[in-house]
Amino acid sequence: MRRSHTTPYRTGGFTADWIDAVGSLTRERVATKRATWSRWNLLAEAERVCADIRCHTPADRNTMIDAVATAAENQSVPLNEYRYTVPVNAQPDLRFANRSIFDFHGSRLYTDTATLANEDVVMTARNDDGGPAVSAAVAMEALDGYKHRGRLELHSDQRAAAAQVLLSGNRLDAVVGPAGTGKTTTLGAVKAAWEAEFGAGTVVGLAPAAASADVLGRELALTTENVAKWLYESVGHGAGHRAAQFFDTEQQLTVGATPGPMSLRLAQRAARLAAEQDRWGFHPNQLVVVDEASMVSTLQLSALVQQARDAGAKMLLVGDPGQLDAIDAGGTLGWLDRQSKTVRLSTIWRFEQEWEQDASLKLRAGDFSAIADYYRHQRIQHGSYVDMVDKAYLSWQSDLQDGKSSILIAADNDTVSMLNRRAQADRVIQGSVDAEHTVPLSDGSRAGAGDTVIARLNDRSITDSSGDFIRNGTMLDVVRTGRRDGSLTAVRRDTGATIVLGREYVESSVELGYATTAHRSQGITVDTGHTVVTQGRLTRELLYVSMTRGRSGNHAYVSENDPLDDDPLDPALPSSWRQILGEVLAAEGAERTAHEVRDAEQSKADSLGQLSAEYDYLAQIAAAEDLVKFLDVHSSGMAAELQRSPSWGATVAAWRQATGVSRPSTQRVVIAALQIEASARDMAAVVHSRLRQFLSGVPAAGSDPLAAPALTSRPDLADMINQVQDRVQQRMTHIARDTMMRDTEWKRALRETLGPNGLTDHATDVIRQVAIHRDRWGIDDSPLPLGPVPDLYDWEQQEQRARITRLVDQSALSSPSYRQAPTLLDDPTSREDRLINVGWQI
Repeated sequence: MRRSHTTPYRTGGFTADWIDAVGSLTRERVATKRATWSRWNLLAEAERVCADIRCHTPADRNTMIDAVATAAENQSVPLNEYRYTVPVNAQPDLRFANRSIFDFHGSRLYTDTATLANEDVVMTARNDDGGPAVSAAVAMEALDGYKHRGRLELHSDQRAAAAQVLLSGNRLDAVVGPAGTGKTTTLGAVKAAWEAEFGAGTVVGLAPAAASADVLGRELALTTENVAKWLYESVGHGAGHRAAQFFDTEQQLTVGATPGPMSLRLAQRAARLAAEQDRWGFHPNQLVVVDEASMVSTLQLSALVQQARDAGAKMLLVGDPGQLDAIDAGGTLGWLDRQSKTVRLSTIWRFEQEWEQDASLKLRAGDFSAIADYYRHQRIQHGSYVDMVDKAYLSWQSDLQDGKSSILIAADNDTVSMLNRRAQADRVIQGSVDAEHTVPLSDGSRAGAGDTVIARLNDRSITDSSGDFIRNGTMLDVVRTGRRDGSLTAVRRDTGATIVLGREYVESSVELGYATTAHRSQGITVDTGHTVVTQGRLTRELLYVSMTRGRSGNHAYVSENDPLDDDPLDPALPSSWRQILGEVLAAEGAERTAHEVRDAEQSKADSLGQLSAEYDYLAQIAAAEDLVKFLDVHSSGMAAELQRSPSWGATVAAWRQATGVSRPSTQRVVIAALQIEASARDMAAVVHSRLRQFLSGVPAAGSDPLAAPALTSRPDLADMINQVQDRVQQRMTHIARDTMMRDTEWKRALRETLGPNGLTDHATDVIRQVAIHRDRWGIDDSPLPLGPVPDLYDWEQQEQRARITRLVDQSALSSPSYRQAPTLLDDPTSREDRLINVGWQI
């Protein structure tokens, strides 16, 4: 028999409507996962969406994928713009893919209107002060008498945070704080005061996971649910199914039902359905607490906020933007915090040792000095992968034997599985686990009586002896196994209730639970924590979570080699443990909202740092053109030889800088170098050396490269230079205006240095130039007018800093009350120091 095959598609076989529809699907799928995206994200998603479509040739497939991604791109909202027009007949050094060399297509970022709207919903609720609030008298009385669990009083920052939430009247508030600051304690006080004002049961809790919602409910004695379930039942498919049943029942009551038993049953059914729907809705004056809010997606938060707003309830987000972020598009809690729209807890109470409080905050901020703190207190060990896994395991086992609660964390599932199997084997040897009567688990291992396992799926149809359902993340101690039916009987560690898990659930959703990943450890507090760190598998947030689980000790075991790679022949190739931890701290995993990315892109696009880099590129091309013309006139044929040299770029840079000082003198230096050193093997290096010697002998002008002219005979290059210079002037004007209108710490310090002449025209010009310098070098948060001392190799910043320092000194000297302020403005580097690093000045 001949089988039928689908004919492969060719280029042109797809209609425009199909491309637009698939492009829309691609965009929506990307928007679910991230707040912002690039063309590369759209291309990758288009490949996944179109995976089942068979094309005739690879070229046909590439054309199809490109068309779908382009359609998705056209439907997206750009967050940065194409800033430059490309001159007609622009040469390849100014044009790429029909765009300016500075407007690379792949660097363009996008979002969509739905994402922006959802973010706006949350921020608008935060700025709306028309929500319910607790009266001052009730709030103060409740907070004065509150003790968490009957024994822990509120600390000052917890009390202040609770009072601000209770009294604000905002439709939405947020409480954020690092690990161990007592967010749950603060929530308990808020709940007590809220119920004192509005009655019992007026506080409800939500969390991103069923297990964390269960913990929140038990900690604060309130009704809780996970966010996904709430949305499913309130506005999702659950609500839709319930509405269909209610409509059908109502139709039967209206059309054909006669008084009697049938009519009564229909009325009862309608009442039950209405009650169920009412149960999945917020009510006036309720306080809706969303715990671990950083892990809730923006789409989910927006839906919850709209429900609360329509019902007249208040939302309270609680969490830490420095910990784990949402799996889908998120970043909203961090955005609120960075906009100073949150109530912050700052004092850490979890750790027994005071130094660890400060070190954990450094870790949270990505400050590398935290590594030195942990290492100094013997909290970091390093070595080969096998040794580190072994040491982490033995330390964890020792803590358990000493009666401490401890957690064993690894960065990847393979290491977790290895540690689980080792722990199980040791317990079998000790006689604590039955290795004969076991059942297979989802991770490929087997479990017997005495084993510790973890559930990996919510299943509301499986309930324990207390009537509670099994949740993802629930830790269980196995009591016995069913040899015939593959079932597993276990005791829940959190409640002590007994539960029976059927074979199907065990084989698909149960794993050994001795070790865990960093992601699953959030929310757990123990005596000690032991974390295996492997290169490239942790972000800053995951490391911070891992190193803040233990009250008395948190230890990191850094693997200096990748277990998936063969050992390199050169022992110097592997990264050191400090480099590995530095990479982890630099790998920020928290997402930024579309609003933040848009603002950052707009700010970066026209910053003097960006514009100066663009101008420098164009000026280098112009300088090379200028030098070639000079060489062609004075030494025919020499230009081609110099251009082949590796030193050509450095020579052009030196020529450009030297001609800015004195063009005639620079020309004489080059002519002399070409005549005297005619036999040199690298004439470009010789010319570069002579130009550097010339520059070292003249006074340091410290002129601004943006002010130096870049002359060229190329129309396309001149056009691009003019475009950049126009943007530079606009930016400088904007900076000057903004600086004069704003009162900042650095400006106050500068005025103090300038003295009574702080309002003269000269002083105003100094302030303007300092502001331009800060924007040029990205000095955003330093209170020092010129920012921190630059590195020795940052010769350009050093020279500009020295020039401005001289201007400041001239203004201060004219003041009758002049006094030195070396800590603020003195040039930290002498001219001699700069010449030591002359090789960097290219």
